[in-house]
Amino acid sequence: MIIMSGIETMILTLREAGFPLILLWLLTLSVVYGILSHIQLPKSLSARGVISIVAAFMVLFAAAAQEATVFIENIVLSGVIIAFALLIVMIFLELTGTKAEGKHIFEKHPMQFALALILLVILIFIGAGGLGILNIPSFEINEPMIAIIFFLIIMLTAIWLLVKESSDNK
Repeated sequence: MIIMSGIETMILTLREAGFPLILLWLLTLSVVYGILSHIQLPKSLSARGVISIVAAFMVLFAAAAQEATVFIENIVLSGVIIAFALLIVMIFLELTGTKAEGKHIFEKHPMQFALALILLVILIFIGAGGLGILNIPSFEINEPMIAIIFFLIIMLTAIWLLVKESSDNK
């Protein structure tokens, strides 16, 4: 039986949490930013930062190519599905001419639509397996679940249109 000390346990926990990848990313970021700052190649500090971040991500993707490509593929696929659903909802709102107090619904409630978009970005991150990167147990948002949610949204929109139309006729 092997007995591990507290330090060995901590090192194993950090390794399982992806700490070596984080260190690799930070090391690449700092080295590239340091070299660019030393030679003052781009005059802009923000340009140096962007170049450093991109280089660090490229090294990270090369080191953890399998996990990174699956994660990016899932994010892109989920993003396309959500963007299509948002487009359909926006078309429905435009077709109905939904207005609130004489203003278009997007102008009247910009904060609510911004919160909805932030919620969708969080859902895309979770659905793409982002919780696995953070070492949090995840749940899967798969295509049947998205189809059911999309169907429910369309059904609720249709019911809302019928109720709105019947209240306008009174």
